[in-house]
Amino acid sequence: MRPSERQITAVLKSRGFTWLLIVTSLVMGWVAYNAGIADEAITVDSMWLPDPERWIASRWASALSSIVLTGGCCILMAFINKVHNLMRTVSLLFVGLFTIMLAATPKIFIAFGSGTVLVFAVLLSILLLYSIYDSPDNTRRLFMVFFILSCGAVFDYAFVPYIAVFIIGARQMKCLDWRSFLAAVIGVVTPLWILLGGGLLSLESFRMPDPRAVYEMYDAMGNINTFVCVGMTMALGLILGSINLMKIIAFNARRRAMVGFMCIVGILSGLLCIVDFTNIWAYVTLLYVCVAFQVGLFMRLYEARRAYIAVLAVMVLYLACFVWTVSV
Repeated sequence: MRPSERQITAVLKSRGFTWLLIVTSLVMGWVAYNAGIADEAITVDSMWLPDPERWIASRWASALSSIVLTGGCCILMAFINKVHNLMRTVSLLFVGLFTIMLAATPKIFIAFGSGTVLVFAVLLSILLLYSIYDSPDNTRRLFMVFFILSCGAVFDYAFVPYIAVFIIGARQMKCLDWRSFLAAVIGVVTPLWILLGGGLLSLESFRMPDPRAVYEMYDAMGNINTFVCVGMTMALGLILGSINLMKIIAFNARRRAMVGFMCIVGILSGLLCIVDFTNIWAYVTLLYVCVAFQVGLFMRLYEARRAYIAVLAVMVLYLACFVWTVSV
């Protein structure tokens, strides 16, 4: 690369540029809030207790809570990379890219809901799961992983598929034997046991989700621009994930297992966006996290091959989606 290209790459990888992206996303959220986007919460059917979209009635409190929880998700993303050194870099570019992606669909960014809650729970669970790599005797942390996910499932059925995928993750982390599997099962059962035993829930109050027609969700999502943004994210994840795979297979066993599990979570999120279309808002935020991770990993692996061009293109595309969203 030419010296000027190395300088561009260095700027993109800097902490200052990450903070610029975060501030930009906050400005995007403020613009969308003033434009009246997400005035009405997008609600889904919960299994027992009210879903997170119904927790906060005030519009400004919902927006503030969503942004604060998004900040918590960003901290978890940075902490996971720092502790487990997944990308072998101190750059937090992927964190800034996640905030830009999320702000491009402001109905999620400035409205508290299941999507951000699911991301926080899954990232916290991933942090716990990674910490017990090759440690099947550490059943307490594995119990906490499934306890967290089961608590979320009480409010939104979107958590249920991730309970299954974390069993696969535990196997990948070499921490699954008969005792740890039993700890996982107890972790899933315990929240229901406590709530049912305490009289806070009843078996009669359980209800299966009632899927809505596609055209109803289309009206709720707003316009075709949202479909384009989600579809673009899925395509981006598929393309970059495939390119990164050629390098991932050369990682050591520990790093390959951790990066691989993040890929599995991203693939599941993308599939759920298609299969469970009526609850797409619950999955797309986690899809953004996984795709942002793939973009950051691509930047790290192919830095010498002008990866900065692809990263800049990604940012421009999401900014264009945001402008499209607020202008219609």
